Amino acid sequence: MKIVLFSNTGFLINELKKSTIFTNINIVKTIDELYSLDINENIIFLHHLDYDENYQNLFNIISELFDSYKLIVLRNNPNNIEGCSLLKHNVKAYMHAISNIHILEDAINAVINGNVWLYPELMQFLISSIPLQENNKNKLLEKVSVKELEVLELVAQGLNNHDISQTLNLAEVTVKKHVSSLLKKLNQKDRLSLALFFKNQA
Repeated sequence: MKIVLFSNTGFLINELKKSTIFTNINIVKTIDELYSLDINENIIFLHHLDYDENYQNLFNIISELFDSYKLIVLRNNPNNIEGCSLLKHNVKAYMHAISNIHILEDAINAVINGNVWLYPELMQFLISSIPLQENNKNKLLEKVSVKELEVLELVAQGLNNHDISQTLNLAEVTVKKHVSSLLKKLNQKDRLSLALFFKNQA
């Protein structure tokens, strides 16, 4: 897996250079450089929108040049409406352009594993915009424990692990274990799909 960054932002370049996980990083500053890339394998493409506002054209070029790629978009001031729109264009992660290396690595790993990565406010916005159906909790309790169901309900409200731990008076590491267990038991990829699963239970 190769990483390509389309940006001239020093902060992003310096953060990615700190990675001990992803060392094969190509930095591209012009479309011509993009055409000259010799990559025949899967790539993760990080695009800094503020660097190129005509991003739809760039997305089209990427689609033409590469058979297999996953797109991460960064923005100086990310917003929920744009984030929702980009998700419809097959963007797999949307994040702040001054995210540190730990956040960047989390997002890249999520995308590599076939998941979507969103900043918490956008995740909550997406989840809260989906109407909650009348849930059959007894049916869910055949698959998950009572405590896992409590965690699942809060995930479906868009709460992050820290907020869930405060609400249920649990250690954050315990909440993380419950979420992992729920993903496995309910055969879901990520928190968003977990929330959708819960909200769609009739």
